[in-house]
Amino acid sequence: MARSALVDARVAQLVDGFGRYVRAYDDHVSFTGEQLAAHRATVALRRQAGSVRAAVGSEQFLVSLRRTLLAWGIGRRASCLVPADAFAAALHAALPRLEPLESLTIDGSELPGDLAGTLAQLISSLGVVENKAKLVAGTKTLHHLLPDLVPPMDRAWTGLFFQFHLPEWQDARAQRRIFELAYGHFAGVARQVRPQRYVTGAGWRTTRSKIIDNALIGFCMTELGEPQPVEEAANQVSFDVPGFPPAKNEALSMLGAGHSHAPRVRLLLEQAQQAAATQGFTPVGVSPVGLDVVLYAPDGSNPGDATNYLGGIADVLENKAHRGTLDHLGGLANVWLYRNDLQIKAVSYHETEADSVSYTVTIRELDPQSPAERRCRLRSQADQRSVVCGRRPDHPVRRAEATSRECIRERSARPSAARGQPEDPRTRPHCRIRPL
Repeated sequence: MARSALVDARVAQLVDGFGRYVRAYDDHVSFTGEQLAAHRATVALRRQAGSVRAAVGSEQFLVSLRRTLLAWGIGRRASCLVPADAFAAALHAALPRLEPLESLTIDGSELPGDLAGTLAQLISSLGVVENKAKLVAGTKTLHHLLPDLVPPMDRAWTGLFFQFHLPEWQDARAQRRIFELAYGHFAGVARQVRPQRYVTGAGWRTTRSKIIDNALIGFCMTELGEPQPVEEAANQVSFDVPGFPPAKNEALSMLGAGHSHAPRVRLLLEQAQQAAATQGFTPVGVSPVGLDVVLYAPDGSNPGDATNYLGGIADVLENKAHRGTLDHLGGLANVWLYRNDLQIKAVSYHETEADSVSYTVTIRELDPQSPAERRCRLRSQADQRSVVCGRRPDHPVRRAEATSRECIRERSARPSAARGQPEDPRTRPHCRIRPL
């Protein structure tokens, strides 16, 4: 069954059993109390603020929102949340685009026709994470800024329901495409089920858009089972290419000037070169890599098969220095994403029905140890702690949030005899570190 038909059937089933799936989420929710408490605190502060401008102007709200994103998994592995000052600046910069949307609700009968595109553009430019995959962090941020309009989305549950594949979460155009598809269905469901009826304020029943998310997860738990864990690699690149991939199915080398797929080879190399430059990808010299491909084509139009496409893509994207003279490719002959296709240790391939032909390629380093990942991991570890400082003579102002570095400075100021000794929290009532 084509993905579009499968999703339509799931959406219809979701609408028919909506209340039951909301209750299934209540009964079997797998998220932590920490995640719930952070979310509820942020939603409450947003309601108290009254407007999105007042919320973004509140340090307490910004601290709570950032804490919620961390609790919800933003900032782990390659998902790198920007520092607190940059986070606040990004949301202030987005206010002119947020304010026209704050009166809208997801179940509104007359939502603007271009709303999904407007939200997709806002997500893409929001600037709350440093990584190129912005959809998950963007929807989780907007969910707390526009709580009745934007549901949170993730690779696990949203991806399972809509059958989104890993490469679609990486490339900018693919992210926009899957967001618009999902949001269109979410709004359609909301208009039919009137989610406000289920907003009780108890537990996770906090907002209209969260109710839609709850029902989707309840559906997946009941009908589809648990999703497979999905993680984003730190060093990866993803890009769309128009047309069919080069296929490795002739005795003549695809890289030769006379091969019938030579134009496909050139186009693949051009898109890979551009994406690697703009996404900061480092060609993988030694580590194993994963290759993920999603092919989009009208039903019945695909002339090739998965093995030939994968073999063709793998050959084109490796280091071609050993291939001899490739003058007809010019500078593209020097474009490579991994040294040898023997490094490919994980492969996925999916075909999806679409109106036009294209394919998405993702290359990911499977064992990344890049400096960027280490920096992001260290920042995430610091962010996973909150420091609560009380009033003391040397603390004249109580801060809404203090970083772990501030606490470290206080510790370093203690007498040297005390440093290096196990710390007894009872001796330091003015400062305690607790996990978020």
